[in-house]
Amino acid sequence: MSRTHEAHAVARKVRQPAPMSLWEFVVGQARERFARQALGLKVNLYRGYEVEALGQAMESLDLMRNCRLECLMVGDSYFMTHLGRPSTRLETVEEQVWGMDQMLTLLQEVRGAMTRAFPAYRRPFLLGDMPDGAATTPMVALRSAEVMVEAGAEVLKVEVTSDASLAVLEALCQEGFAVIAHLGYTPQGGVTRRYGDTLAEAREIFAGSRRVRDLGACGLVLEMVAEPVNQALCRPSPQALPVYSIFSGKAPCGGQSINVWDSVFLPSFKGKYFPPTAEHPVSAFPGVYTHETIARKVAEMLRLTLAGDFPLSPPSKLSPAEQEELRATDPWAATP
Repeated sequence: MSRTHEAHAVARKVRQPAPMSLWEFVVGQARERFARQALGLKVNLYRGYEVEALGQAMESLDLMRNCRLECLMVGDSYFMTHLGRPSTRLETVEEQVWGMDQMLTLLQEVRGAMTRAFPAYRRPFLLGDMPDGAATTPMVALRSAEVMVEAGAEVLKVEVTSDASLAVLEALCQEGFAVIAHLGYTPQGGVTRRYGDTLAEAREIFAGSRRVRDLGACGLVLEMVAEPVNQALCRPSPQALPVYSIFSGKAPCGGQSINVWDSVFLPSFKGKYFPPTAEHPVSAFPGVYTHETIARKVAEMLRLTLAGDFPLSPPSKLSPAEQEELRATDPWAATP
């Protein structure tokens, strides 16, 4: 019997409250970012050796003076990167059980590597990406969350695409799990396009951000969101959640999400907005994916990120007047 089946077969244990809530921890770091105009980093990776190479890159650059490595995320894109699957979608029950078992193994491995690579006083928190099938209903999500936390995740990421996923997020937050909501393009269910290129859609994203905040989310991931919308959500506000953006351009007070794998390997398509550090085709994996190469490429990508040369974003389709309206808007207010 797999660990997932075992976990689903036993009664869920009562969770003990953490000494300090993850909401306070994450928001506290975001408030400090606002005050210092410093970049907060979320780094997506999958394996322990990637964590160790990232730790070396951070030390070699003395990056802790210039940015805050706040979060490591074990993402389900591992199924596509290291395992070569066409997508993160897991269609059958058997695939979903397999996917959760993979995620639990990766979380345990990364958690162990984090204790070796980062001293406790500046160790990032570990975010677990809930794989396809792990959050179909509140009951399934609660069982999935329990085993993911036992495997080492401190915060869980939920892709918000419908009222059903909002119900899942609410149930997790009510049970005391720390949850970051993923808006914009969502790999498990979204259409590949940029989100927020109209004023109406920008307002929808703002409303969705307030909704997940009010349901208890402790942070936000924005993917493929128009840069002016990302910047509006990242501006200091007493009611804001900390934001990590990917493929959404730059925001002075925001957090940036980057991917260790993407710093080394070229995408299979013409990816204009992927890291310029990548030089190897995926066919060269695993031979070229050494500790030295990962550490060097990640350091290069972090230098570009801190200098403001990465990431790039396509020109917004919003008119100058519409962009000015967004700049004058606090999207976190009750009636922006």
